Amino acid sequence: MLKKRVFSQKAVVWVYPGLGGWHFVTLDKKISAEIRAKYKTGFVKIEATVGKTGWLTSLFPHKLSGAYLLCIKASVRKVEGIFAGEEVKFSVRFL
Repeated sequence: MLKKRVFSQKAVVWVYPGLGGWHFVTLDKKISAEIRAKYKTGFVKIEATVGKTGWLTSLFPHKLSGAYLLCIKASVRKVEGIFAGEEVKFSVRFL
């Protein structure tokens, strides 16, 4: 059951090409399919952790890739020293 499930993954940080400089990682397509099967559509509330930093956020459905995206906010990137193009390990806990 995804509601109590925690998973970890590594992914490369990329910057959305629009305004604002949003930084994302793309979740694995298999995990994304499980999320979609459980939650159907829309955002999914989670607790994310990168390094020693955790925060409450939501996963974003991404129509182009068919996967979910995790936005890594600026304060987390600053504390953890994360830059676009780097691979990061993150964990997700469903709320």
